[in-house]
Amino acid sequence: MNKRFNRTLALAAASTWLLVQSGPALAGGPSTQSEIDELKAQVLMLMEQNQQLNARLSEMELNTPHATTTKAAIEEEVSRQMQAKKPGQSINDYVSLSGSIEGDYKLSQGPDGANTSEFVLDTVELILEAQITEWASGTIVIDYEGDDDEEGFYLDEANITLGKTADFPFYLTAGKLYVPFGYFATNMIQDPLTQQLGEINPKGAILGYEANGLTATVFSYNGIDEGDADNDTINGYGASLSYANEQENMGYNGGIAYVSNLGDAAEISEFVDENIANEAPAIALNLGAHYDAFSVIGEYIAALDSFNAGVLGTNDTPEPKALNVEVAYTTSLMDNETVFALGFQTTWEAYNTELPEKRYIGSAAMNVFEGTTVALEYFIDEYYQAQGSEDDGYGFTTRLTYEF
Repeated sequence: MNKRFNRTLALAAASTWLLVQSGPALAGGPSTQSEIDELKAQVLMLMEQNQQLNARLSEMELNTPHATTTKAAIEEEVSRQMQAKKPGQSINDYVSLSGSIEGDYKLSQGPDGANTSEFVLDTVELILEAQITEWASGTIVIDYEGDDDEEGFYLDEANITLGKTADFPFYLTAGKLYVPFGYFATNMIQDPLTQQLGEINPKGAILGYEANGLTATVFSYNGIDEGDADNDTINGYGASLSYANEQENMGYNGGIAYVSNLGDAAEISEFVDENIANEAPAIALNLGAHYDAFSVIGEYIAALDSFNAGVLGTNDTPEPKALNVEVAYTTSLMDNETVFALGFQTTWEAYNTELPEKRYIGSAAMNVFEGTTVALEYFIDEYYQAQGSEDDGYGFTTRLTYEF
């Protein structure tokens, strides 16, 4: 029943009671004037008290939370107490799983002139990231690459990071990792020649600084020991410095890095002799920018010293280098984001690493669904004369990628 109706009913009942109490006097005729005045005063006082009571009750209603609000607060508190009684956190509260699956159809001609066509499960990647506290996190990356001579899963990364750069700019990462030598950004399906020449994936540690778009690192890792390529020792080291700035419709980035031995890169380490006679330090430079739909990438990797004769299986003293330049345009086709890209890549003195001397490449990639991309790529390779091929190579790849 409505509260105001109840208060009105109470006032009526009180007035009726007063009338009943004064009934005998009224029934017997007019009372004295003093009795009538007293009765009127009592009724007026009662009415005034009722008005004050109404005002007070109205004020209390305004200051009292609504019933639904009170119910929500109670439910929230009950939920909080139930959570507090749990013995531990759910694994989904601190561990995330992501990854990708890449399936290719490849048609190509290599330096030996042989034509090949095949379906390839090019990559399966699983990434587990764990973060129980804000100041420590762990990463595990497991990869499968189907175009290797020996197919199978392998541990690509497993490292721990200490630090929270949002509050404190320094951090430390240790374990199996990729050292920050080279930027290796690309719009193409396959890795650029700069990455194939210079990527280093050892066990080591990185001490870094990150704030206001500036990133600086020093790192050390297990490298090839001079005189014994099979003996891993902590003799690899380097440093990097990069800066990135992003605005509403434009951005740019740049970086420089140094590493003590380019022979520690995966592509070169596969070809070094068992007895490596010397180290070859190297430098990496990269620039990138985008404005509206257009973007450009440029990167250069170069050894600063030559390897001794015989290190790469030749009598020369090679000093390998690689360059990658790309331009891209991003648009929308059928309401799907689509990227068109053209690139030029080249190497110097890398003829015994099976990398081409020059590569002309183009690609188109469309995000057909959330997390799903279809890409096409075509390239033409020009080989070194020392690789024994008079004809150019080529390759056409169609890739379907699903990321989660």
